[in-house]
Amino acid sequence: MVRGPRAARAARDSMRIALPIGLHLDLTETPACAPHAAIRSLLDTTGNKLGKHGLREAVARGIVERAHVEEETRAQLRAFRALTGVDATHVDGHQHVHTIPALATWLAPVLREASVRTTRIPEQHDVHVDDPKSAAFYRSVASDAAASRARYAAEGIGSTEAFIGLDLMGFASSAEKLDAALRSITTGSIELMCHPGFIGTGIDDFNESPAREHELAVLLSLPFAQSVEAGRVRLTSFSSLHR
Repeated sequence: MVRGPRAARAARDSMRIALPIGLHLDLTETPACAPHAAIRSLLDTTGNKLGKHGLREAVARGIVERAHVEEETRAQLRAFRALTGVDATHVDGHQHVHTIPALATWLAPVLREASVRTTRIPEQHDVHVDDPKSAAFYRSVASDAAASRARYAAEGIGSTEAFIGLDLMGFASSAEKLDAALRSITTGSIELMCHPGFIGTGIDDFNESPAREHELAVLLSLPFAQSVEAGRVRLTSFSSLHR
């Protein structure tokens, strides 16, 4: 997230250890990259972005302008290059907004023009979340993802064949659940969505939650070690995937 408060440090650290990274396109939360006058339909009256649900509602009402989405996307792509010294070859959307069908139709050509090769397609066939509102949201994300896959593929932008993680975030994560989810998919490439890190400040409640440190602890327990050692799983990156 190029406008996150620690973006510059994160970019430096990532490049120092040759960590494959991409742009987490944010159209909902962090400060805009483009001039406010050029992206008015993405902002509220105070100049802030509309939020996870607010953007979706605005798209559904038809008041988000294509030119504004394209302008902010190109501005974030430029900011990514300024931070890292390289162009982003992988781009996905914060809070999965890049898979909203209307936005996917607008974004896919912009990403192709920028030589982006891969994106996230959070098409998870089974979502097990107890909270009804959260379950409905994540199932809508999965449905949108299925619809947007062909839009990105038409522009030569690929993704993994499978996806897990919509119902394994934060305290829902455990080594046993991750291993079971992995074993439920018998072939092909899989993305595990996860949020490991330390408790932060600002942005949103999840950033300030110890749930991030829980996810970090789960991943540091090496939940896939046996599958890797047995040759059932090979850990890779999106940069390797498209090659």
